[in-house]
Amino acid sequence: MEINDIYYRAFKAYRKQTKENTACEKERRAVAEAGKESDKLLATKYLCRIDEDWIKAIEEGLEFVEKAVAEERQFIRTNGEVVPIEKVKKISKDSVEHLAKHSDMITHVPEEEDALLVPDKLYMVEKLSDYAVYENRFLYMMLTYIKSFIEFRIEKIEKLRRTYVGDMAVNKEIKTKKRTLKIKTEIYEERTDNPYPVPDEKSANLVKRIHDCRSIIDALLDTDLMTQVAKTPMIKPPIVKTNVLKMNNNFKNALALYDYIASYKGEGFTYEEVKFDFAPFSEKVADEFAEAANLTSFLAYKTGNDIESLLQAEYEEEERRLKEEEAQNLLKRLQRLKKRALESNKTMEEYMLLLEERNRRLEKDNEELSALRREVENLKKDIETLAREKNELNRQIGELTSALEEKEQEIIRLNQKYIEDMSAAKAEHEAEIAKISAEHEEAVTALKAEFADELSKTIEEHEARAAELKAETETLNSRLAETVRDCDNKIAEINAKLLGLQDIEGKVAGEYEVKYAALEKEYKRNIKELKEETALIRGELDGIRAEQGKLIPSADYSSRERFIELETEYLAFHKFFKSQWEYTKKEIRKTILWTKQEKSKKK
Repeated sequence: MEINDIYYRAFKAYRKQTKENTACEKERRAVAEAGKESDKLLATKYLCRIDEDWIKAIEEGLEFVEKAVAEERQFIRTNGEVVPIEKVKKISKDSVEHLAKHSDMITHVPEEEDALLVPDKLYMVEKLSDYAVYENRFLYMMLTYIKSFIEFRIEKIEKLRRTYVGDMAVNKEIKTKKRTLKIKTEIYEERTDNPYPVPDEKSANLVKRIHDCRSIIDALLDTDLMTQVAKTPMIKPPIVKTNVLKMNNNFKNALALYDYIASYKGEGFTYEEVKFDFAPFSEKVADEFAEAANLTSFLAYKTGNDIESLLQAEYEEEERRLKEEEAQNLLKRLQRLKKRALESNKTMEEYMLLLEERNRRLEKDNEELSALRREVENLKKDIETLAREKNELNRQIGELTSALEEKEQEIIRLNQKYIEDMSAAKAEHEAEIAKISAEHEEAVTALKAEFADELSKTIEEHEARAAELKAETETLNSRLAETVRDCDNKIAEINAKLLGLQDIEGKVAGEYEVKYAALEKEYKRNIKELKEETALIRGELDGIRAEQGKLIPSADYSSRERFIELETEYLAFHKFFKSQWEYTKKEIRKTILWTKQEKSKKK
């Protein structure tokens, strides 16, 4: 049972005790009538207008997504290994092909030709289905994305639809001969779990469709295929449009749905604030609020006088009296039942069965009556709501009608002014046109008379000038022909000179290439000598360091380039060593020869 139902049942039980009591009714009427012009109760709710286009797109796209998931696309992953022949369970085509390429697995050849050839080992293939293809991973990513898309919007929509803001204020003062009661109450309540949104059948249907779409997505994500795909890393945009995504109808429409959702920028809904003003209170509402005020006043009075124990004792005494009275009434009823049973010539059991059946019928009728009463109460509430809406609409209609009448009067006035202005302007325009036409005709006549003689003279002069220009044109055409012939002759001479220059250019280019090749050869030779000399100098430097006990080279030769350079130094030094050794041997021979000659001279 919900808390609202509990409070309602408790309030109905409380009203049952006080509603028909004359004293309570008098107090309630006094409270309800006092200061009723200052009563305030303003309720605020929100009416959502949901765009249907994105819901329809998701519903249509999910049909193709379901079919795409049902395809369960997969590829076969092949795992193979060579095992002993006794462990082979099944021989496949791959096993035979592998054996044909690896004859070393056959170590025993049967003596008889008709006997079976049995290898020692064989290649066994195991084929496993792998569902983590790109298209299935795309479906999983798309479903999770659309689920987030829906949940983001439905959460906001439900929060707005379930929002209720209540603002109530009561300020009353009741004075009697022996009592003064002041009531000042302010209640402001804001909640987002209101189960009674603004009635709107279209929005309710759209919300149901959104929840249905989310249920379909949850069901698809719970399928075995999506459960397997969820174990693999999720793909990230941009989406690679494979042949399946482009050609397969189900996957193509699923991709179209993803593109639509990914490019959707709006909130997908709008909302408006709906206010309900319940002031001034109706008779029933004022009576119920007065009931609550009296209860609060009683609680303050009870606590202020500390009479809890006295009231409890009186309550228990009244309860005992009511129970005794109820027992007496029950005893009297039993006696009457016994008397009626004897008068009807039935046993007590038969008479009780008849009574129970009658009670069941009465209970059934009572339930139907209660349902009708609840329905009547709901209809009364609806009637009150419609009456408030009707009053508000009548007020708005009155305002709009008065505004419309003002606008119509203004339109009539503006139309009359427009007609008068147009008539005056038209008359003025016609008079001006007539005046201008007369002036124009007079001017044309004067101009014709004035320019008749000048026009004839101008025509004669023009004809004479045309004859002169024709003669000059013929002279210029003859000169142009001579100039063209001279230009053709000069162009021929220039072409002849150009051919001669091209021959000279070829000769110069050949000589340049010969000289360039010689210079390039000389340059390369000099560069080679300089590199060898540099390598030799660096080698001498490292040698000097080694002699001084510092075995640290002049550079780090651990890299490939440095090591190649070191090798070049070595070759250069080796070449230097050979040439120096040749020179040294000659000097040694000269020295030995000179010594021998000196010795021979001395002898």
